[in-house]
Amino acid sequence: MLMSLRPVELEQVVAEVGARLTGAVAQKAWCPLPRLAYVELRVPGKSVLLCLCAEGDLSRVSIADDRFPTPGEPAPFQRWLRQELTGFKLQGARFLEPERVVILDFEREDIRRRLVLEVGAPGGLLLLSDNGRVLMLSGEGFGSRRNLYPGATWAPPEPPPPEALAKARSQPSRLAPEEADALPYAQAAERLLGARDKASRSETIRRRLAQPYRARLKRSSRTLEKVRAEAARGPEAEQHREVGELLAQNLFRLKRGATEAVLTAYTEEGVKEVRVTLDPKRTPKEEADWRFHQYRRLLRGVAQARHREAEMAREVAHAKQALEQIERMDDAALLSQAEVLQLPSSGEGAQEGRPFKEYVGHGGARIWVGRGAEDNDALTFKVARPWYLWLHARGVPGSHVVLPLEKGQEVVQEALLDAAHLALHHSGAKGEPRGEVSYVPAKFVRKVKGGAPGQVTFTREKTFVVRMEPERLERLLKSRHTEPAAP
Repeated sequence: MLMSLRPVELEQVVAEVGARLTGAVAQKAWCPLPRLAYVELRVPGKSVLLCLCAEGDLSRVSIADDRFPTPGEPAPFQRWLRQELTGFKLQGARFLEPERVVILDFEREDIRRRLVLEVGAPGGLLLLSDNGRVLMLSGEGFGSRRNLYPGATWAPPEPPPPEALAKARSQPSRLAPEEADALPYAQAAERLLGARDKASRSETIRRRLAQPYRARLKRSSRTLEKVRAEAARGPEAEQHREVGELLAQNLFRLKRGATEAVLTAYTEEGVKEVRVTLDPKRTPKEEADWRFHQYRRLLRGVAQARHREAEMAREVAHAKQALEQIERMDDAALLSQAEVLQLPSSGEGAQEGRPFKEYVGHGGARIWVGRGAEDNDALTFKVARPWYLWLHARGVPGSHVVLPLEKGQEVVQEALLDAAHLALHHSGAKGEPRGEVSYVPAKFVRKVKGGAPGQVTFTREKTFVVRMEPERLERLLKSRHTEPAAP
């Protein structure tokens, strides 16, 4: 049974919430992820953060010390929670054990709302009106399995088979309440599962961050292997030259239509007989010319491959460096990148759904460039966190550029220059030898009221002149993740 809190544990927590928090006022609400919500309840003298999680083996009702960071775009359920529950008083809490459902009843001025947590798989959250109709539901796809939709009448899900229910009931409580806690069982539930929740989400974020770099490393390593094989064809080219010269010296000995000839070569090691395979369709001169042509062709290929080899080696090293940096990130740094949980996870090509193109700058820094006017809005106001650095070419139309940073992190000068180069390249100043770029934390960027998509105003910016470095720009453009033509 996919339920992290056992029935006896849920019963303990829900009974405690009903007994000690009845009458508490809902002040704020968050839904950072589709199956995770928090409600801040005010009781005399303090506020408590009620956590409601319906995510498989992380499912729980608990009192949390802090909440999971909200990504750039919270789940739509959050707006409904804030609109429908703010100012309402908690009237009671119930646990329907067979159906694995927790029900929280709220009321304000004879208006009633019911917040429902379905713990069993697939799990989800619902907000019900006073007549039991669904106002909003959260949790991808869980409602469709039972024909739940806004306006439908809610009914509890089917209980599990009797054998599974009996087994779940037989499991003892693992909660270890502490006397100093205001809500001992609810806080014990968070101690039991909160750290595992953060660790699990951190590892998911780590995998999402590493995914494109692993794909690039695999692709670049495969290409590097082929390029190195091409770069190693120098001896083969030299052999064609030697045979061509030998044929040119012995044209009078060769006959058209022959498939083989044995010729005498005078080398530094002495005289030796060389057996040469011939194409009977070519004249002797054509055969010699073909050998020289192969020599020149292979030589050009070797030169190009050696240049390409250096590029691919840099790409491989860059991907390895980025992966090493991601592996070194702690939970706090990973959780600050929570927005990646909202992005597709099926590989590098899944990034096509993003409103931005991603490049890799100095030290593995990710740099996001808006794809167009509407995507600029999405990048700046939905994806970017308030402390991310926002850049734009000054005085000309162009893409919004975002440099993700950890909260409180100082920007590295080289990464800032990389982002500035991309801001100029994706603007009306493209191709100019220099240009001005403004940058500011994203929280100081505002939409222009009534303006077109992507039209913004900003304050507290800093501006500097960027002299375009072709090598830097070339490196950045080559670092962009490859995307398929179709999802």
